[in-house]
Amino acid sequence: MKLRNITSLVVLLLAASGVRVGAWEVCVDVICGENKAPLEGVTVVVTSTDCKDERSGTTDDKGHVCISLLDQACCYTVTIPGFTITGVATFCLTDTTTSVTLPLETTECVPQPGGCPECVDENLGLGVASGCTVLELGTGKVSITGPAGGILGDICIGPDGSLAMSGDEFVTGTVNLDEGAKFSNSSHGTVKVANGVDLSAEINAAYAAAANAAGLGCTKSFTKLDGSAVKIITGVSGLNVICVQDIVLSGKQILLTGPADALFVFNVTGKFVLTGGGAGPQIRVDQSAGILPKNVLYNIIGTGPDVAFSGGGGGENCCAAIVDGTLLAPDRKINLSPGLVNGEVISAQNINIVSGSSVRCPPCK
Repeated sequence: MKLRNITSLVVLLLAASGVRVGAWEVCVDVICGENKAPLEGVTVVVTSTDCKDERSGTTDDKGHVCISLLDQACCYTVTIPGFTITGVATFCLTDTTTSVTLPLETTECVPQPGGCPECVDENLGLGVASGCTVLELGTGKVSITGPAGGILGDICIGPDGSLAMSGDEFVTGTVNLDEGAKFSNSSHGTVKVANGVDLSAEINAAYAAAANAAGLGCTKSFTKLDGSAVKIITGVSGLNVICVQDIVLSGKQILLTGPADALFVFNVTGKFVLTGGGAGPQIRVDQSAGILPKNVLYNIIGTGPDVAFSGGGGGENCCAAIVDGTLLAPDRKINLSPGLVNGEVISAQNINIVSGSSVRCPPCK
């Protein structure tokens, strides 16, 4: 048989078997050390300090998950929010070892209480409201549909609100339903639900945080941020209050940088819109400086246009439109179609997380 034909046959066999040629990834199998049972639906986080990268995935019913990584030599640490791992939970990838499989055992079979940190730095004032990755404050409708973008953390639905999930979308935490709240699930996964949860403390804390943030004096002021004239916003240690009428990004990016203890509150009175593909409309934090998504709060004030994300790329590797930080918009509808929020999404109006969008509470360290 000719070499060309042999090569073609090998490629076809690999494709048929589902093997990814040259994939840089880690596959993890998680079991509870006590009963050796696989842990389903837990979030596995891999972090590289040398390559400044962080990825996560959720285990299936066999406790298995594979996470795609950077195509370069890096060393990683594995953590599982809410669980203690026994044994080695580190690995390195090289040009000759581009994938590894890690069997991991945990000392717990269920998450430890308080195992995951709050999604917002406590100095930004959200208090107990920072425990919900998606928080519906009122009677609005929350729709989560499409490919598997994922809600990492809990979903909290206020009194008489409603939640509908469909497609391959999933939630790693619990759906908490207040009195009269309804949940319709036609997604392909199993969802943990808690009924009759009193969310009054979380709801009151969110409204108080919005009011308090709106009353802060401005450190910097802008009529419009569109990623053209201003591409980098540099903060100082402590609280930085950015007052802006409109944030409208069309395929452009803004970087938030400064010392590691810098906190950012954006008070937005007008539009908050991210559109366009390419590199994507994004507001990112400078993690190389030690700033994290939980250090940023976008307080979108009063009624007005919907908070809107678009630009494609929904699903497992969501998305083109990305914001690092929490969206607090009590009086605005929020439409992620698709979009990625590395923080929380909070509103008393309708919240649409569609087309494979994702909302992620910053993972445990």
